[in-house]
Parts: sequence; structure tokens; C-alpha cells
Amino acid sequence: MRWFFLQTSDFALRTSLELNPTISYAIVDGVRPRGRKAPWAASPSGAGPVLRELVFAPVAEKLAEVERRIQVKISSRADLISEVTNYVLGGGGKRVRPALLLLSARMCGYDGGERDVDLAVVAEFMHAATLIHDDIIDNAQKRRGRPSAPARWGPHVSVLAGDFLYSHSIQRLVCDGDFQVLKAFADATVAMTEGEILELRWHRNPDVLHQDYLTIITCKTAALFSAACRSGALIAGVDEPRVEALTEFGLNLGIGFQLVDDALDFAASEEILGKPVGNDLVEGKVTYPLIYVLHQDHSPERDHIRHLLSNGQLQEADVERIRRYVTEGGGVLASVEEARTYLRKARQQLVPFPDTVARRSLEMLVDFIVERKW
Repeated sequence: MRWFFLQTSDFALRTSLELNPTISYAIVDGVRPRGRKAPWAASPSGAGPVLRELVFAPVAEKLAEVERRIQVKISSRADLISEVTNYVLGGGGKRVRPALLLLSARMCGYDGGERDVDLAVVAEFMHAATLIHDDIIDNAQKRRGRPSAPARWGPHVSVLAGDFLYSHSIQRLVCDGDFQVLKAFADATVAMTEGEILELRWHRNPDVLHQDYLTIITCKTAALFSAACRSGALIAGVDEPRVEALTEFGLNLGIGFQLVDDALDFAASEEILGKPVGNDLVEGKVTYPLIYVLHQDHSPERDHIRHLLSNGQLQEADVERIRRYVTEGGGVLASVEEARTYLRKARQQLVPFPDTVARRSLEMLVDFIVERKW
């Protein structure tokens, strides 16, 4: 397979059409068989601890070291840069990307010291940089239940803090000295930037197509998931087919993750999300649940919703009307079902690997993503 980031649109199109009808998904339908409760299902608020204590258990010690390093103040000649980056990195988070790298490396038999920890830190730094830039572009006031960096320090300081995190990450990758790993993260960075621009192109545009949306989330979200998994395989020294399998695993996992995230923006609560529900709508993002209903519905309400989307800032009543339109039109369920398609594909990419605790954790993560509440 070609390393995908330089042919994102081509890959996204192929991914969207390529669910193999000959594969039996009976054991992974939904992704877990419907009706069977997940360990985290009883308490949405307990999802974070479940990730750390159950799903990420095989790499718990290394993930704790990643967390320790993330919380160490980043040295900079500009004190304000350190202040902003430490605030953002100290805001919590699920640490999915570092965990993906650590679990991928372990599943592939990595035992080479602390390179996996070093690179897992890079993955989180890059993710944090994207959050800062996202919040500037979206004029977001909250992130993870507290004021965003731009809300506290303004866009000028914040954009430089995000740039610093990207640059600091590349600096660490150069010190690591592995060109293939450097390329994986560099390609992901290019893809994430392209995704932001593509999303801006479709800002408040109700005519965005499924394929356009898929390309955006492949670039913005799945690229870094994929780079983390690929890097874990590369440092373990496995053969190319398994490197590519984990690359595609991360890609499909990331697409599924974002589809669920977009569904939650219509269906969850602010207390669980850590940001206002309907936030994507307020920011002018037209995501899969809304795209689905707009293309299925032909009622007069559809025309009114299109008018609301196209004409400036939405009011609270507008957001609620669109949320109701999407949920009643089946958009949330459709988004989750679309996510299941990609998560099935992700699980299939783990087949070439031995049945180890790391592989089981990655399979559990697939289940968690489709069933999470935040």
C-alpha cells in the first residue's frame, strides 16, 4: 500500500467504498455483538479511568511516564510560551494517541528502551498543537471544561504557542534520528493542515458532500492516529506488511473516532463533552449527521435548515432546531453506523498480529470508541 498522506483524497475515496463483502463480521458487529454491555457502559463519567485502568493497562507504566514528561514545564526563552503550552497540556485528555503508539510498539514486540515513550510524548504534543490552532480558527471559548488558550491569552500568543509545540515535536523527532518515523509525523502534520483548510472551504456550506467530509476527517483526525500506530510498528522493526496493517488500523480507527465525536456533538451533554453541545454547528462545521439528513430529507424543513446554515451566526434556538432535525432524521444513528464500518475495518487490520494483551487492548479500544459517551 502507498503511504497515504500525499494521496489523501484518493485514499479516502477508496476507503469509503472498500468494505469487503466476503468478510464475516458476526463476531464484531456493532463492533461488539449488540446487547453485550461494555465494561464502561454503566458510567459515562467513568470512561476516562476505564481507558487508563483497563484498555491501556498493558502500557500503564509507560503511559504514566508519558504523562510525567508531558507535565514537565517545556523550556523556552519566552516564558509566555511555556505558560500557554503547560496550561494546554495540563488540561487532561484521554491520551489516546500516545497509547496507540505504545500499544502498537508492544504488540509488535518492541523492547528497545524508551524510544516508544519519547515518541508517544511527540504524538501528544502534536495533538495539543492542533487543539490550540482549532480553537483559534473556531473562536472556541472552552476546551475540556475550562477556558481555551485563545480565550485566556488571545489568538496571537496562542497561535505561536501551537507553532512552538509543532516545532518542538519536530526537534524531538530529529533527535530520535529515524527518518521513517520523522516522515510519518511530518506527513501527518501536512495532512492536518490540509484538513483545516478544506474544512474552512466548506464553512457553513450545506452542500458539502460525504466525500468532502471524509477527506477532512481523514486529514484532521485520522492522520495522527495513523502516524502514531505506524511509528510504533517502525520502531519495533516489523516487516512492511505489518507496518502497513497498523498504518491502516490507525487510519480507520481515527475515522471511526471522529464520526462518533460528530454524533456526540448532537446527542451528548455539555457536562460530559466539556464544551457546549452543538458546538460544531455554532462554529459553522457541517458534519456527517447533518450531511446525512440533508441528503435524505426533501421536506420544507430541509430548506429552512439550509437557510439557517448559510446565513450567519446561529442563535441558541437555531442550534436546538437543527439538533432536533438531525436526531429525528436519524443522523446520529447513521453517523454511528458509519463509524462501525470503519471500526470493523480497523479490527480486521489486527488479524496478522499474535493474540497478546496489547492486541486485545487495541481491540477493546475499537469497542470503546463506538460506545463512548464523551
